[in-house]
Amino acid sequence: METIRKGFDRLLEGICCLLLAMMVCVSCWQVISRYVVGVPSTVTEELLRFSLVWLSMLGMAYVAGKQQHISLTLLVDKVSPQVRAWWMVFLQLVFIAFSVWILVIGGMKISSISMLQISPALGIPMGQIYYALPVSGVLIILYSVMNIIDTLCKLFSPAQDAAVTLENQHD
Repeated sequence: METIRKGFDRLLEGICCLLLAMMVCVSCWQVISRYVVGVPSTVTEELLRFSLVWLSMLGMAYVAGKQQHISLTLLVDKVSPQVRAWWMVFLQLVFIAFSVWILVIGGMKISSISMLQISPALGIPMGQIYYALPVSGVLIILYSVMNIIDTLCKLFSPAQDAAVTLENQHD
């Protein structure tokens, strides 16, 4: 399970780093073409906007997989490690439900609806941009299943190890 998680992590890290580097280069070119050359590039703004959508959605999946998302832990910090583990399983199930209904199903609907709409500058179907929703939804589902399996394995491991690992998992 750990090798699969590391593979997904490295893949998403690589894609997000490449997207960010590409966005920096494109934005630099946008400034140079506008102020130095005097002929503004027509595709850079749209390319940056679409890249930001993909970077945000893939970053959301990566953060959900690492369990580093924003959370309010005031009450969870006060309960036993077993209750905390079951709460984490519940949260991962909520992530799965959200990902299935909103990201995957909703994303596929909006992608198919907007496939005939063509972006003005790049000339690509807008549905391809909206594919970021179902792709990130599938990644969140995969990460959530791995998180549930890891939490349950730690919960049912020997008692002294489970309390320590669940405590460390939360931090």
